[in-house]
Amino acid sequence: MGFFSWKCKVCGHPLLSVHVTNEINKWMNESVAVLPDLVAKGSYDGYGKIGMTDLYQLGFKKDGKEPDCYHKHCWEYAGKPTEYKGGSKNADDQGFFFDDEHDVTPKEATEDIYVNT
Repeated sequence: MGFFSWKCKVCGHPLLSVHVTNEINKWMNESVAVLPDLVAKGSYDGYGKIGMTDLYQLGFKKDGKEPDCYHKHCWEYAGKPTEYKGGSKNADDQGFFFDDEHDVTPKEATEDIYVNT
């Protein structure tokens, strides 16, 4: 399986693969996945692994179910939710194939959400 990613449930930007981050968006690599019985935290590898937790091997993605995914900053901003809510949307750019649309700071990403709600 190639690169894939999910959109953050707070800001809508994808979890970015460690292989494509830069100084502005590297915060989008530090991720949290909330699952029915587990909260996984760590760097997203681009292939379904957050920290030491391999979401793909746990049945996510391949079985049609999705984890609730957050950037660590967004998860903290949202109050550190731990209740599974049914999954995040898949990222069309796979958290890897993009130009500069994800070059935003954590403040810019979360300001847009809460200013417009």
